[in-house]
Amino acid sequence: MSKQGSSEAERAERWVGIDVAKATLECHCRPAGRQWQVPNTPAGWAVLIAELQPVGPVGIVLEATGGYERGLVVALDAAGLTPVVANPAAVRFFARSGGQRGKTDRLDAALLAEYGARVQPMPQAVPSETARRLRAILARREQVTKLLVAERNRVQQAEPVVRPLIEQHLDVLRAERRQLDALLATTIAADPVWAARVAQLRSVPGIGLWTATVLAVQVPELGTRSPKQLAALIGVAPHPRDSGRARGPRHISGGRAEVRRTLYQAVHSACRVSRDPVLRGHFEHLIARGKPHKQALVACMRRLLGILNAMVRDGLTWDQTQVGQGRFLARAA
Repeated sequence: MSKQGSSEAERAERWVGIDVAKATLECHCRPAGRQWQVPNTPAGWAVLIAELQPVGPVGIVLEATGGYERGLVVALDAAGLTPVVANPAAVRFFARSGGQRGKTDRLDAALLAEYGARVQPMPQAVPSETARRLRAILARREQVTKLLVAERNRVQQAEPVVRPLIEQHLDVLRAERRQLDALLATTIAADPVWAARVAQLRSVPGIGLWTATVLAVQVPELGTRSPKQLAALIGVAPHPRDSGRARGPRHISGGRAEVRRTLYQAVHSACRVSRDPVLRGHFEHLIARGKPHKQALVACMRRLLGILNAMVRDGLTWDQTQVGQGRFLARAA
């Protein structure tokens, strides 16, 4: 092979792995094996982009690192170098499959580059500024809710000397959650695209502003994937446990826990509170067939997810779908 052909082949296989730390970015370019380090700051991102743009790698892989990667991801995307943000568990399993037990920043950067070359992951679209703001609000609301639950549990058994302090803290947390709800509504109303999407999802019985926002922000794949793919993505698809003639029970696992909890609350509300005839009818039908209560609820979650997917795909509200007709339910399921 000529030198030019060899150079083109090397260029076509070039992957860059970036190990993200709070203060630094450890980079590894494969297959040349070049390693270098830049600060995890806007100035360091600019230096890294200047290094990578002339090279034009096939892909860039980094791990989700508790938020320390967010600024870098946005900067790379703006420069036309959208990276793959890999699941740390998937990368670690990949390392163990190859017998790698050691873990340092340099080893992890090289591992990420190797992971990209072998697995060929596809980068996902970087969330818009509004989506990032909504995610931050939702995350903070989730934190405040957990604190509220903990403090409510404490105040029941608290000694009289500390009970007023806990009750005072509860008042502060309730006020903060009301502020977050107001901020959530204001942020959505300021963006016509997000306002339309959330309004579309809120047309479903049992889904309010918070639930609709979680679904819109955390499941951007709605309307673009098949119902089975979405069920696996969220973690409501039962996985088989079979071996030979043995047929084990199916269980759900993995996926996006926050979305799964939100769907559970929406289905529970639709079946128990609003008594929606579609989901409640499906739930009662499953119970009549002998399905356990929780298994029936999970099946209703899959049904609701399929209907939501079809709504977004076709640009319809709940009433426009005519979900009572078996034809639509068959398409959505």
